[in-house]
Amino acid sequence: MAAPLTEIMTSRICRQFHHRKSLIRLLQRRHTTMIDDDSPSSEEQRLQELKSSFSTGTHTPNAEKPIIPLAALPKATRADTAAIEHIPVTENGYQFKKHPGRMRSDKITEIPEILENTLESIFKDSECKSLETDGRSLYNQLMKRQLPESQSSLTARARKIEPFVISRLSNKQQAKLQELIALPELTEDELKELKNLQNNIQNQIKKRLRFTTYHYRPLQYTADFALKYSYSRMIPNYSVLTECLNEIKRRDPDFEPQSLLNMGSGVGSAVWATNRLWSESVREYYCVDNASEMNKMAMQILKEGDMNRQSMVIPNVYFRDKLPVQKGGRFSLVICAYTLMDFPNQKNRLQLIRELWDRTEDYFILVDVGTYAGFLLIQEARRKLLKCPHNQHCPKFRYAPENMPCNFEVQCQQWKGQSQDRMKERYSYVIFKRGKLAEDMTNEWPRIVFSEVLQKRHKDMAYCTLCCPDGTLSRRSISRGRNGRELYRMTCESQWGDLLPVKLEHEKKESNITMDREDSADDGTGWNNLAEQNMTTDSKKTTSHTKDLFDLDSLYNIKDDSPKEK
Repeated sequence: MAAPLTEIMTSRICRQFHHRKSLIRLLQRRHTTMIDDDSPSSEEQRLQELKSSFSTGTHTPNAEKPIIPLAALPKATRADTAAIEHIPVTENGYQFKKHPGRMRSDKITEIPEILENTLESIFKDSECKSLETDGRSLYNQLMKRQLPESQSSLTARARKIEPFVISRLSNKQQAKLQELIALPELTEDELKELKNLQNNIQNQIKKRLRFTTYHYRPLQYTADFALKYSYSRMIPNYSVLTECLNEIKRRDPDFEPQSLLNMGSGVGSAVWATNRLWSESVREYYCVDNASEMNKMAMQILKEGDMNRQSMVIPNVYFRDKLPVQKGGRFSLVICAYTLMDFPNQKNRLQLIRELWDRTEDYFILVDVGTYAGFLLIQEARRKLLKCPHNQHCPKFRYAPENMPCNFEVQCQQWKGQSQDRMKERYSYVIFKRGKLAEDMTNEWPRIVFSEVLQKRHKDMAYCTLCCPDGTLSRRSISRGRNGRELYRMTCESQWGDLLPVKLEHEKKESNITMDREDSADDGTGWNNLAEQNMTTDSKKTTSHTKDLFDLDSLYNIKDDSPKEK
């Protein structure tokens, strides 16, 4: 029996309403400007707030991205003349798609044929029948990893939960608690009763914290894990590192590394990526990984699957479980990719970063997953050593970075037999250069971040979000008539991660973001915690009556009693 006409019309109206509502949200996200806050919070405070939200699971990845102010480029702004001179010219005119600011490729980053054949042979000979399913599961697990929450942050969150837990007590229990607190002296029975109430509150707080706290577990690097990791991560890792190394080669064409130090070498993706670009100049590949099974897998791949073979496809590759002594000299290129998450202690991470930097002769590359947690790890290292594409603080901390981490995207090939021929891998990275940067015109150009270029060809307009050399983040509109045909066409042919060949002039504003100390105070278990300072006045007033009664620093020492991975 057909539905009544009224029901059909009602459902149609509801669908139209939700469709229009989603369009309104999309337009607001793209075009509405946001009021500029004259007193933004410090980067240190934003960093801690983010880390706390990630550990508690309160962040919302699907939330709408913040709106960045939209402004048109000044009329006098034109494309950099030096960039125009380097654009290839054909019979049909300039090839703007090959302008010198292009850092990302539209093509799939393909792995070497010998590497692909070797991996397929290893996977075929393995006894794992569910390698594809297990590899996908491991991939998802690695993407969701976070760092453990520090003790001081747990204590601060326990203070915030405490008033709510007390309010959930019965009226009789609340009255009894207030009565016992008001007494100048307590008898033995009254002290026992107060302790029972205290334990009840403590258990309720612990229960709530356990459900909202991320439980960090170290990975177990077994032979089975090494096989699954090779299947799920070899191609993405190789593609990401190739993109990073390609950017160095484009912006510093005279650089020819003599040696490579790869910390956390894993299955050797950095060795293959480096050999692809500088096979003739690199004379030594020094791989460091304390997981023996990962070293065995990397060695097996280099020997084309035959462990009895003496020679390797790439010569002069050495595997060690510790960093070389600093007296042995520095390395032209140092790479630490997807490793920092294995160091839950912040002091150990910063010490590792410092030791790697001390062994760097020219370039130091740090790479991690393109999630919010990975972005914060890269940001932590950046604040320790140097700055990003500019000498200022990361501007994304002003616009809620929990919804827009500084990450980029690369297209990777898939294994044969899968439904799609490519996959997209997001990553966060930073490249440090010892000494002066190479003389290159791209050093003064802004980078396209956050999203792809939005074009309106019927209006000869293009929109993009730029991270500028002066440390600002702005959404700009480029017009063919106002800014010239060359800049407009280069903008349209650019994509996420490319440099826009234009020199922008910005007004200098005094920033109230203070510089962080080089060695920040921390309790040694995680990120710096300012959660207690961020508590509202009302929250402090609510918990003041029990501050002396409960020793919160020791009372809320939450231990992970969940089973560990085998």
